[in-house]
Amino acid sequence: MIPVELDPGRTTSRSTGVLADAVVIDHVAFSRNPASVLSTVESARAQARPVALDGVGTGPESLALLPLIEPDVIILAPEMTGSATDVAAARALHVLAAQAERTGAVVVARGVDSDRDRDRALALGATFGLGDLFRADGGDVRPDAVTPPTWNTPSSDHTSAFVIASTDQTTTVSTKKLLVQMSMHIEAQASDAGPDTLVLGTFQHSRHFTARTRRRWRTLAGRTAYTGVYGIGLGELAVPGIVGSSLDASDDLVDEWNVVVLGQFFCCVLSARDLHRGEDDPDREFEYAITHDRATVVRCARTVLSRSEPR
Repeated sequence: MIPVELDPGRTTSRSTGVLADAVVIDHVAFSRNPASVLSTVESARAQARPVALDGVGTGPESLALLPLIEPDVIILAPEMTGSATDVAAARALHVLAAQAERTGAVVVARGVDSDRDRDRALALGATFGLGDLFRADGGDVRPDAVTPPTWNTPSSDHTSAFVIASTDQTTTVSTKKLLVQMSMHIEAQASDAGPDTLVLGTFQHSRHFTARTRRRWRTLAGRTAYTGVYGIGLGELAVPGIVGSSLDASDDLVDEWNVVVLGQFFCCVLSARDLHRGEDDPDREFEYAITHDRATVVRCARTVLSRSEPR
C-alpha cells in the first residue's frame, strides 16, 4: 500500500516512497517489551532504514514514543481522521507539530476514506494519506522516490546513565536527603508535563522504593503515559500503572539513582552515582548531574529502558 499526497498542489520535498523499506512499530509492542523495540530501532538506524511509528494518536502512550524513537514516518491511527474528539485531536496536533518541526518527520494519515477525512488529515499536519479515497485512480504516485532520513539522536556507547548525563556537565556531591528533594521536584514537573510524558526511575534496590515513594509514583503514573522503575527486586513490584524491572547486582545502574523525564515540551534527567560514603541512609553521598539537554535525556531514557523486562 503506497501513501498518496493529500494535497498534490502543495510544494513538498517528500514523496510517496515514505514507507519504502521502513521498519514499522507500534506503541503496543513497546508497552510489552521496550528493550526489544529499542533494539529493533537501533538495528534499523544502523542499516540506514527508515523507522515508522504506527497507530499514533490512539492514546498518550503512542504520542509519548515520538521523542524517544524519533521516527522518520508518523502514521496516524484511523480514528484521528474519523472519530477522534476535537480535544484529542488538538492535543495530538500540538505534539505532532512539535515533533515534525524538531526532526522533519513525515506524517501519514490512515483511514482517509472521504473528502472530509482528507481535510481533517491536512488539519492534523499530515502530508500523505492511506484510504478508500485514493483507490479509484491510484492518486499521484511516484514510487521511485524515497524519503530522506530525519534527524535523530545519535546512539551512546555507554550503558551508564550517569556517564551519559555527566559528559560535558559539572557534577556536584550531595547527600541522599537533598537528592530525594530534587527528585520530588522533578516528579512534580513531570506530573504537570502532560499525559504523553514518559518517566523512569532507578532506585538501586527495592528497599529504597519506599511506601511513600510508591504513593508518589503511583500518582505520577496516573498522569503520564509510561512510568517505569528499576532496581534489584523491583521486577516483582505490583503497583497499578507502574512497570517494574529488576536489575542484576552487577549492572552499572545498581550504583546509580536516576530520574528521567521525557516529554514533547519538558525533559530532564537527574543522575547520581553512589559514592558509598555516609553511615546513615539519608546521609549517603552521591555525585550527581542534572541536565535538560534533550539529546542527553533521550540517550539516558534509552539506556534505562534497555533494562526493561518483557511483560
